[in-house]
Amino acid sequence: MPTPAQQLHNHLRTLKDGWPILSLIAAKKANIMARSTGNGTHSIAPIPVNIDAWQLKQDIDLLARRLTRAAGLHPHRGMDVPALLKGIMLHETNLLALDDADTITEQVALAATRMDRMLNPPPACKMIGPCPKCGYELWCTELEMFSGYKACDRCRGEWRIKDVQQASVLRLALGGAQGTAAAIARWMDPYGVAVKPNTITKWAKRGILEPVNVDENGNPVYNVWDVWRTFTRRDKDK
Repeated sequence: MPTPAQQLHNHLRTLKDGWPILSLIAAKKANIMARSTGNGTHSIAPIPVNIDAWQLKQDIDLLARRLTRAAGLHPHRGMDVPALLKGIMLHETNLLALDDADTITEQVALAATRMDRMLNPPPACKMIGPCPKCGYELWCTELEMFSGYKACDRCRGEWRIKDVQQASVLRLALGGAQGTAAAIARWMDPYGVAVKPNTITKWAKRGILEPVNVDENGNPVYNVWDVWRTFTRRDKDK
């Protein structure tokens, strides 16, 4: 059984070693999309496809900087997270000597667990979004997806899967996310929302869904939120 010091060291190493891969996942971008405004149509900056990876990256960055200060270190301005974590690993005893050492080790362990789940997701599982109560990523098996409910592995709160999915899609929508049928289907898939590009296209042909623009190749562009509302409405009608 590893000692608390060994566990802290292992978790810090997990964060340091996993950072480059997490950064690549978080940096994946959607295609530049056209948006119509009062001044005509122009291209807007792409948004992160994997918002949850981006949020985890921000949380680890903040944690690393807090740990650096708690360890009594004074890093050079502009040091990246792996460099900060490397310095922290050389001064772990400073953290373990603090009055709130238990809280610190718990926060590091949680961050390491979140990274491990992000980089090595459970087989045949879908990450539907963060827990509404504690923010822990919720991964669902096919059976849980069928049941419609998921219990958080951390706080044990139980949530309706559709509500968690809706909150995840809403975050995309609040960022102004628009895209082609293929792009939106690709964005929604990581959250366990199985909508096919052909289905979105059929909705548009039937007048159920209205495109808001076209891309540079003439393909219809839709609002993510409009697709989600159509998806949930049609799902209820089945």
